[in-house]
Amino acid sequence: MDETKGRLYSGATFGFLHVVLMAFAMIVPAFYFSSLNISIVTYGFLLTIGDVFSFLLKPYLGYLTDKYGERKFLLTCTFLFFITLFLIGFTDFLPNIVFLKIISGVASSLLYILIIIYGLRGVSEEPDKKVSTFGAIKESGWILGLLIPGLIIDKFGIKPAFYVIFVIGIIWFYFMYKLTKKYKDKPKVKVKASFSFLKKIPLLVILKSMDLAVFTAFLFFFTRFALQSLGLSRSIVSIIVITETFFFSFSQYLVGRVSNKSKRKYWVPACIICHLVGITIMLNASALPHYFLASILFGAAGGFIDVWLFSRISETVKKYDKGVFYGTFGWSYDIATIAGGQIPVLFVLLGLNQFTSMFVFPVIMLIGYLLIRKKD
Repeated sequence: MDETKGRLYSGATFGFLHVVLMAFAMIVPAFYFSSLNISIVTYGFLLTIGDVFSFLLKPYLGYLTDKYGERKFLLTCTFLFFITLFLIGFTDFLPNIVFLKIISGVASSLLYILIIIYGLRGVSEEPDKKVSTFGAIKESGWILGLLIPGLIIDKFGIKPAFYVIFVIGIIWFYFMYKLTKKYKDKPKVKVKASFSFLKKIPLLVILKSMDLAVFTAFLFFFTRFALQSLGLSRSIVSIIVITETFFFSFSQYLVGRVSNKSKRKYWVPACIICHLVGITIMLNASALPHYFLASILFGAAGGFIDVWLFSRISETVKKYDKGVFYGTFGWSYDIATIAGGQIPVLFVLLGLNQFTSMFVFPVIMLIGYLLIRKKD
């Protein structure tokens, strides 16, 4: 297996395990924080605080990977992520929770980008199938990561879920340590810091962050709404969210099989339409199947946008600029969590429906896409 393919598949495996624990990091603390009876403002703050810090670090970390390779950064962030996430389950003292949430959030957010850099650095020609395979494997981790916590917590309580986090983290760290030795990569050219790439990024960041903000708002606030207002069990809530992640992974794979440079122009409009229809269904939902349908549409939307974005980046960015490019593009994930976690809170404080806030995101996506089309 050549290096590009080896990094693609080992990176997808790391991504799968990371996403499993990312799902744990989103849903287990969400259940835990709900059980502490904290306010919706504090709830939103705890779920997004780590992203404020990681936002500042990503471009520089990306530059360091261009210069020194990814291995040492992958291993450090992996350990910090799973160990601090594990420790959250053993304190109810708010300052301790905030500190651990910041560390785990920053490590996870940086790790997400590091894995993309590691896996996709060598991908350049005819990238659609490669990036979709990478994304489909990686994002399928959401299915297990969202299914397992609900089942464990319903049957055994919240504490065992944190022990599962620890076990998965140890297994993941071991395989990463072994496999990254094989695909160490340092530049064969001199890498200099440059910010010329920044002009290419803002509109791409808008598209990805707003797409993810829909999922973030759906996950954070539908979870709370379903548990507290609809009275659904945690396992049912997990299954609804899993439906979204399954179609996210599955649609990436399918779209990548048919995608090419000439067909990509259809993927962003398809994403926006899926979001708008899904949000409309959620607002008018009167039965459980409506929430399942909305989750399917949100998942399909993510598949369309990811194939478009990562194919475009793979073709247009040089190999040893990809670290700093993806690092800066990684602002999307922080903005998404902050927007998806805070804008619904703002709507609630203004006396508006928290799910109405989700319309903000595809509207901004549409504006960003029209500006990109104009530039192209």
